Amino acid sequence: MSPAAVPATDVCLLVIDDEALFFSEDRQELYVFNTPATFVWCCVEERLEFAEIVAAYAVAFGVPAGQAERSVTDILHQWWALGYLSRLDAPPSSPIGFVTALGRLLTSPGLRSEFRRAPHRTAHRLGLRAGDFEAVMALDERAVECQSGVLAGRQSSIRQASGSSSSDRLFVAMAGPDRTLLEAATESRMADLSRPSLRRYYRLLTTNFCLRFTSAAEEARVHRSLAHLEVESPLTCDVVLDVLGSGAGHILVQDILPLGFCARLDAVAALVQARLRQIAIDRHRSFLQVHAGLVSHSGRGLLLPGPPGHGKTTLTAALTVAGFRYLSDELAVFEGDPLEARAVPLGLAIKPGAVDVLSPLWPEVCTLPVDVREDGEVVRYLVPPREAVAAEATVPVRWIVFPRYVPAADTSLRPVSKSDALRRLMAECLVLPKFLDRAGVHTLAAWIRSVDTYELILGPLTEAVAALRRLCEPGGGPKVL
Repeated sequence: MSPAAVPATDVCLLVIDDEALFFSEDRQELYVFNTPATFVWCCVEERLEFAEIVAAYAVAFGVPAGQAERSVTDILHQWWALGYLSRLDAPPSSPIGFVTALGRLLTSPGLRSEFRRAPHRTAHRLGLRAGDFEAVMALDERAVECQSGVLAGRQSSIRQASGSSSSDRLFVAMAGPDRTLLEAATESRMADLSRPSLRRYYRLLTTNFCLRFTSAAEEARVHRSLAHLEVESPLTCDVVLDVLGSGAGHILVQDILPLGFCARLDAVAALVQARLRQIAIDRHRSFLQVHAGLVSHSGRGLLLPGPPGHGKTTLTAALTVAGFRYLSDELAVFEGDPLEARAVPLGLAIKPGAVDVLSPLWPEVCTLPVDVREDGEVVRYLVPPREAVAAEATVPVRWIVFPRYVPAADTSLRPVSKSDALRRLMAECLVLPKFLDRAGVHTLAAWIRSVDTYELILGPLTEAVAALRRLCEPGGGPKVL
């Protein structure tokens, strides 16, 4: 008896529900396998023969034997070509084209090695269409290897890139028609040496900041959006930032390095918020960062992930008014084992379309001054009362709810599968560790198994808040309003 395939040594599969988390450590690839792929991989791990896998697949998914054989054959060959299988004993797959074959060669070191040793045999095993066989055989092995290295380098740089602004660009960026930011910052600093600066101290994550201002207008604008993070003068300041006024605008400087520039006073608060957040995150070791709102109820976290425009911030603000504790507007930072979420409670950035919706619950939002972010988006920074802010808190997340605003829709809350929730969550993932290992993947899988996952269709805001309040109470669950 010969098993249909043997898994590579660096891969693992962690079943979540009917789907699974698949991880290749050597290649730093993480996928959510659908149900058929999960089923076939489990059969491979059981060392079943090819015919046994086909028969089991046909029964499990209620398909004819011929269709089951084609599906199993194609998926096994795809895994073999990608290097997830170290050995394969299966019939030829459905024919593939030149572009698909080239992509598999570029991404699989094992396949390239086999191609160098036995090009004809490898080309046949790839299952090429007849018209593409000669094209693959004509490939220059050295050129393929070189291009693969280029792709690997690009992927590595993408994984390791942080959200920090580029110092190279900042040094040459212009502050006015004839001065770089560095020149303008130096001139402003020299001009203000004789004047005492206004100072404020803030704490975000685990970093103590000292902000120094050369004008009361800059200080008032920035402090209004950070007041809930203010602390007494700490024994040690980790980071000192200067907001320097210049003839052309306002420059944010750390030591002698310009971190950003804006021409208008109404853009200073957004500039400082963005840099404070990035510096605090860069200095804080975390496992995962997700684009999401975060509140807590009775010490348990409610995570609200989603892309812009889905109502996260509006819902987060409304929940805070309703008695939930505020932890974050748009970024959740996860750490530890088991995973817990840490607060990053910057001011909530309320966009113009949400002002009228929020004003019945939080009238103050109508009176807030308008700030302009670096992306040109107009916002109002809404700062919750200090007692509503969990500034130093770390909470276990108990619920993940994906909000989706649908105009004129009824509010409804429905469960989603944990694997679907993980797939959606990864789409909102901002940062994973530079090197993910099996222990980290096990931590992620154990965490997603421990939470309840839902989708919320956002109709009237008060109804959405009521639905989430019921969810977070003992014995709560999804209800359609």
